[in-house]
Amino acid sequence: MTTWLGLNAGHDDPGTADKTAVALYESLLFHAHVVCVHAVGDHHAMSFRLTDDPSENTVSTLIERGYGVAVHHGRLQRLAGPEPLARGALRAAMAHRDRKEGRALRFPGQRSLRGRYGVSDILAFSAIEDVVPHGIKSVDARGDLQPSFVNGRLVLSCD
Repeated sequence: MTTWLGLNAGHDDPGTADKTAVALYESLLFHAHVVCVHAVGDHHAMSFRLTDDPSENTVSTLIERGYGVAVHHGRLQRLAGPEPLARGALRAAMAHRDRKEGRALRFPGQRSLRGRYGVSDILAFSAIEDVVPHGIKSVDARGDLQPSFVNGRLVLSCD
């Protein structure tokens, strides 16, 4: 089963949302497979793809920290926290689930991408499904690639 967890603290700055999402991944949500940041109206929210529902303890901790929380796995399981933030959290979770939008900060295969890699290796050994513009032969990964969901695919833009 896949669960999408949306979190929204109303971050105005995408850099702050990025740091918060990574910090949550490194502490409370370390079992997430994909971590994304999404533009939600005039601010940025986060989403996490999990293989299991977050524990009640985890959800309670996030609510206590002031996050809007949305837990979704096929159907909405829970919406909690301040109502406007919870709505934004749900938008982030749905964008991730539908692979419509979102910049991936953590994704399968990312840790192995350090240095210069051929596009074919990036496509073979990571969750990245496309590299644009087409025709690029290699990418200097430096371990900090941030592909985005575009039309249902995880796309690395090298513009």
